[in-house]
Amino acid sequence: MSIDDLLGTLVHGDAVAKIDAAISFGEMGERKAVGRLIQCLRDEDAELRAVVCEALGRIGDPRAVPPLVSMLRAPEEEVRGEAFSALFAIGEARSSKLPEEVHADDDPANPSLAMTQIVWPADLEAVKMLVDALADQDPEVRIGAAYTLGRLGIMGVFPQLAQMLHGDPDGDVRAAAAFALGDLGQSGDVRAGPELIKGWYTVGADDELAVLVVRSLADLAVPEALPVFEGALRHRDYRVRQLAAIGLGRVGQPRAVEALIHALRDADTGVRRIAAGALARTGSTRAIAPLIHAVVGESAEVRAAVGEALHRLDRAAVHHALAEALGDPDAGLRKAAAYIMGRIGDAEGLSRALGDPDVQVRKAAAIAMGNIGRPDFRPLLERGLADGAPIVRVACAEGLRRLGDRAAVPALQRAAGDPNPNVRNAITNAIRGLGQ
Repeated sequence: MSIDDLLGTLVHGDAVAKIDAAISFGEMGERKAVGRLIQCLRDEDAELRAVVCEALGRIGDPRAVPPLVSMLRAPEEEVRGEAFSALFAIGEARSSKLPEEVHADDDPANPSLAMTQIVWPADLEAVKMLVDALADQDPEVRIGAAYTLGRLGIMGVFPQLAQMLHGDPDGDVRAAAAFALGDLGQSGDVRAGPELIKGWYTVGADDELAVLVVRSLADLAVPEALPVFEGALRHRDYRVRQLAAIGLGRVGQPRAVEALIHALRDADTGVRRIAAGALARTGSTRAIAPLIHAVVGESAEVRAAVGEALHRLDRAAVHHALAEALGDPDAGLRKAAAYIMGRIGDAEGLSRALGDPDVQVRKAAAIAMGNIGRPDFRPLLERGLADGAPIVRVACAEGLRRLGDRAAVPALQRAAGDPNPNVRNAITNAIRGLGQ
């Protein structure tokens, strides 16, 4: 169907045909359809209006901003949501195309004559419309305007956004202002960080606002926000604590290390995982021993994050700490050390660990040997097939499979009659994995 046919469908077609046409225009990014699509926003069919909003967002033409702002007042939640998403998309699409003067020097509500000569009139009209919408009585409209102006990077609206953050009666509007200020900070507005820091101390019991304030500060990685991140690690909402850990890692100051080490004991798995990664970003050797201890009794998700973190820290210091942990009286710590050695490829000491009195340590050592893949581990793992503990024999078979050395097949075949069914199954899998 041609563009003219599709345009005609938007006027004369039934609801289904109009929806299909709107989707097509959105996929094409066809600017010729903007006028007709805007007319469809007057249709009684809520589904059509929602689809049209989405299409206008994909096209990204600023002429659609005023009608999309009006759709933020629509009675249907679906339409309001699509209108907001479309405004956000247009802001994102246009942000890189506006001249620097729009972002910084000019008053967006009263642009200079020079500005009107170098900026598209539709853009200026859209920005002015959004600025006016910041004072709208409808919170949905203020939210949409704040998000879009922030994404556009219009620094001239900083005072209004700051006022909204601290004083708007609607919590969702305050959250939108925090997000928008973060976007302005990303665009280079140095006022955003201090304003958001000030906002943290007035969030009160509003968890959603706390999330967006800390997220914006973490994105900006403002060193002055370090006390905010430290305090946010004690927040009741796990999302705030996760974002605080991210922020501490990005700030990367020595003072952040102790707070992140404490976060390794957080009740939330995500916080502990993020804290491990953030500690790696600090580069501090002070974090090595706590990271090794953090593996004890942990979930696979956190153990993997710790292994990755240690892999990024000073190799010699990590090696020394693992050697100490492998000789610790605590079997749980020895097991943790063996696991990490397999993750980061530190082989020294694993031969001794395969003979450890604790079966869990021997099991971890066998898997670690397979992960490291050194050929000289094959005889040790083959001897481990006769270990007195079935779980160790299973681990040795799996270690041989991971080692990938087909020379292990004869030893595996000799052990194939093991009395334990789990061991026999592991040996069968290993032989198959080695191509036999």
